[in-house]
Amino acid sequence: MTSLVRVTKANIESCLDLIMGIEKVSFLSPWSRNAFVQEVSNPISHLWLVMEDGSLSGYVCFWMFDSEIQLINIAVHPEKRGRGLGRYLLKGMIETGVAHGMHQVWLEVRTSNIPARGLYEKLGFTMVGRRPRYYRDTNEDAIVMSLSLSEKQAYRKVSN
Repeated sequence: MTSLVRVTKANIESCLDLIMGIEKVSFLSPWSRNAFVQEVSNPISHLWLVMEDGSLSGYVCFWMFDSEIQLINIAVHPEKRGRGLGRYLLKGMIETGVAHGMHQVWLEVRTSNIPARGLYEKLGFTMVGRRPRYYRDTNEDAIVMSLSLSEKQAYRKVSN
């Protein structure tokens, strides 16, 4: 069974080692433990885990403020990629945004991250800009992508 679990101040310590395990194998410059702890203390931040049969498979971190969502971080354990878990996390974020009256989702993605870019495009995100040398570890550009959450459009994207 697959489910989403919200990380809070009350449960962060019990899952932080597992989150860090995925973070370290997923990114060239992984977040620190403290970065995740700070996110659960931030009132606009949402950190969710995707659990499969009681085991952590991935997570998503996003901010909701004003009428927008900013995707901050998303990762699925390398051994569990290609099974729709990233899509599952993003759909949960989008559905939550629609339910809370958000109008737009924004994200940055490495130009070299073809699998992530493909996933975002399948969900209806479009390229709206580029941030030169955005990623300090490699000086790689970021592609800025956006998704409109008009209720009709968002429902069509998420239900596909």
